[in-house]
Amino acid sequence: MRFFLIMVLFWGVGPAVFGQEYGYTHYNSRDGLAGSTVYCIVQDKDGFIWLGTETGLSRFDGTHFRNFTKRDGLPDNEIIQLFADSKGRVWIAPFKKAVCYYYKGKFYTPDNDPVLQRIRVDDYVIRFAEDKAGNILLQEINKLHLVDTNGKVTVIDSFNGQRIGPFSAITAHPRDGFMVVSGNRLLDFRNNRFQVKKTIPTLDYHHSYFAFNSRMLMWHSGPNETKVENFALHKSVSFPYNRFNNINCSLIDDTLVGQTLTSGALLYNINQPDSPLHFLPGIPVSNMLKDAEGNIWFTTMGHGLYRLSSPFVLNLKLRKDSSPAQVFSFAKFRETILVSSELNFLYRLNPKTGRPDKEKIKLDKKVGFDPVYALSTYNEKMIVYGSGFSLVKSGIDFKKGPEILRVVVKGIFQYKDKMYVATRTNVFVVDPETFKITDTIWHERSTSVFVSNDTAYIGTLGGLYCSLPDRSIQFLGDKAPALKNRITCIRKDNAGILWVGTYGDGLIGYKNGRVVAAIDQRNGLTSDVCRVLELCGNTLWVGTDKGLNKIDVTKPGYPITKYTTGDGLASDIINALYVDNSKVFVGTPEGVTFFDEEKVISQSRCDLYFTDITVGRETWHSDSIPAIIAHARNNVRFDYVGISFKSTGDVRYQYRLLGLDSAWHETRETFLSYPTLPSGDYQLQLQAINKFDVHSKLLTARFTIEKLLYEKTWFQVLIGFIFLAAVGLLVTVIIRRIRKREQEKTAFSKRISELEQLSRKAQMNPHFIFNSLNSIQHYVMEADVVGANKFISGFSRLIRQTLDFSSKPEISLEEELDYLTNYLDLEKTRLEDAFSWSVSIDKAVKPAEYYIPPMILQPFVENSVRHGLRFRRDKNGMVTITVKRENGNLIIILEDNGIGRKAAMQYKSISPINYQSKGLSLTADRIDIFNKEHEQKITMHIDDLEDEGRLALGTRVTISFPVL
Repeated sequence: MRFFLIMVLFWGVGPAVFGQEYGYTHYNSRDGLAGSTVYCIVQDKDGFIWLGTETGLSRFDGTHFRNFTKRDGLPDNEIIQLFADSKGRVWIAPFKKAVCYYYKGKFYTPDNDPVLQRIRVDDYVIRFAEDKAGNILLQEINKLHLVDTNGKVTVIDSFNGQRIGPFSAITAHPRDGFMVVSGNRLLDFRNNRFQVKKTIPTLDYHHSYFAFNSRMLMWHSGPNETKVENFALHKSVSFPYNRFNNINCSLIDDTLVGQTLTSGALLYNINQPDSPLHFLPGIPVSNMLKDAEGNIWFTTMGHGLYRLSSPFVLNLKLRKDSSPAQVFSFAKFRETILVSSELNFLYRLNPKTGRPDKEKIKLDKKVGFDPVYALSTYNEKMIVYGSGFSLVKSGIDFKKGPEILRVVVKGIFQYKDKMYVATRTNVFVVDPETFKITDTIWHERSTSVFVSNDTAYIGTLGGLYCSLPDRSIQFLGDKAPALKNRITCIRKDNAGILWVGTYGDGLIGYKNGRVVAAIDQRNGLTSDVCRVLELCGNTLWVGTDKGLNKIDVTKPGYPITKYTTGDGLASDIINALYVDNSKVFVGTPEGVTFFDEEKVISQSRCDLYFTDITVGRETWHSDSIPAIIAHARNNVRFDYVGISFKSTGDVRYQYRLLGLDSAWHETRETFLSYPTLPSGDYQLQLQAINKFDVHSKLLTARFTIEKLLYEKTWFQVLIGFIFLAAVGLLVTVIIRRIRKREQEKTAFSKRISELEQLSRKAQMNPHFIFNSLNSIQHYVMEADVVGANKFISGFSRLIRQTLDFSSKPEISLEEELDYLTNYLDLEKTRLEDAFSWSVSIDKAVKPAEYYIPPMILQPFVENSVRHGLRFRRDKNGMVTITVKRENGNLIIILEDNGIGRKAAMQYKSISPINYQSKGLSLTADRIDIFNKEHEQKITMHIDDLEDEGRLALGTRVTISFPVL
């Protein structure tokens, strides 16, 4: 929605250069209003603003307009009167012979409501009223219609047997019944009877010259006079009255009354009847309303809707051609407030009224429109102002005096008899009397300067520095990292806290070398971009790029009062401040805003309501949402709005859906959609927070998503029985399988045990043992005692290792290689050095850290010696054992240069061996058993080595073990 400030000329100083103005928020058809011609306005009990226009009915919540026409159920699109009753109904009088009302999302008309069918309107309804009992009185020009709480309709058109009329105004009686103005009589109406209360002098009976409520009556009492009578105080006040420009009369509150004219609107205070305020001159105003938040609304003929936040906020626009000129600084000089801007003038304002009461002062500057960024005074006898070109001194006659050229002034601060000037290139000190530079305390770019206790605090783009009395420079960002960022303004309060405004990190309080306060958007500041600070007593005023903040620095938590365009400021961008007790001057890009904070009530409220709740494709009012929602219609959408007109749509929402998520979430959208919720009970909790951090009451909605068939109790019980039966059957089957597996496991274990025993027995076949014993006998017969002892020692060690390893599930590679070495030594000795052997281990392999099944390599080595090497005719036989890591596995290669497997088979057929070793077959069985019990397998591969002529070169056995 587009908001802008409408400036209306009220007083002028100079030829169309300076105007005193009020600030409004303007809404028209481009913002969503149903039409630009608005006849009537009312606020219902929930806080919504209703507007009757020539092209439809609008409901406004501060964020969106919702429009209604004949398509939505209205009898006619042109709405001339509205009334909101205590039950929440909005009564509507269209420009035709009918009446209707809106209640809980539905229009009730004579076509669908039997009570409204009994109301026969001759002309059109011009007023409504409701008494304390809830009876509704409708006013036509010449008759009344009473609708009681039981739905009975009574037509009232006579008094004491005589026709009565015309009727000028109606309202509720303070106690019971109604009060009616007919002709020049004020009547009480109770129990369907009139009683004359008093006679009132009037010149015109037309309803537009009357405004009436239970406390006051306003009417056209004389040729140029309007009278207001307060019934409770028995007091009457008269106002001047322009009959020929009159459109309507309004009672705003207990002290304010208004007259809408063809050229604006007049607002009178009954306690000061001679000082009316004139709003929107030149614009025909049809009606006025003061809402629950304190805003005053103006409906117009052809110009839409205007909202005035406060009649006590004055906006002054400096005009540069047709555009506003920015205001940069203020300074008090004798009995006036000086204002500097981007124009070649200093403007003078009355410090009590804020009005321009003296001629502006033309500045003699070398550069055309050179903005004056800084302004200061000295001893009530001189003025110093700085621009983007120079620093200039002038006297009480405002004539230009000495100047310092080629400086871009950022700020001026007076301390004792010196002036400290912050510029784009340095910070220097000026003697005000001689206007000479006496010292330069900073030699880089600065943004602001402040001096206290002979210490100068210098704001820069890179943080806050201080120049101590001994001229040393300290960077305060070293002690407080929060002061390392861009500094815009500096002030010090009575408690000694240095308040530092930053450009993006909020407001920092610094004292005794540490940060004692940090105020930003998270704890109430309108923005983290601080532009200007002003201290008045114990109140710190902070101007930001999103409004003005008043902070009480003496109270815990630093409470903040906020002022924005919603309160009447000309702009939310604050360039300059001057505060004198309750009088506040605010400089903005749109001019000067002046207000007396004691008269301006910066109050705000935030009311939260559901506007629609959609279930499936059906829309429900918030209090009629179905408690149980069928799962087939499981698509729920909540439309809601936080009503806060001063927030101009800047409202955020916190919500959570208990039953789905207990965490709070935040959004700025005005709807929540849940398209596929699981079955269960839910509670939506919702709260609105307006831009002044005012929280609404917690809004809740409870509902249940119906369970699916499989989620219902009876179905779950049935499934439970079926499940138990299935489980019983399954358990029986499983038990049988377990028993079978146990039997298989027992047989399997028995087989393993047998294989292990066979393996132990087969590790050294009887032939080897027999030959070994023969060798021992040979050594004895040869009287080779040393050789016999050595052989017996090796043989006994091999037997011990065999018995020891047989009981272990795994042994280290180091033990297995030691076992093979012992075996090969014995075989080599027994065969009289008929072969040699070697072991090669990769450097990456540490044999003591790898484990393999015990004695699994010996049968392969035995096979190499027995069938491969012993048939060689020379003694050059060789057994090579290679160990390495490859692809995560342990690889062991057993290779010999024997006669090969084919030749060995031929020798075996010619000279059969009496004992057939089963070591290899048992080893194969052991490998199969291992692989069945482990995911990682042992693999074995035997290669016959041949040359190019296919002559046997030996045999290679490659075994791959998983790393255990």
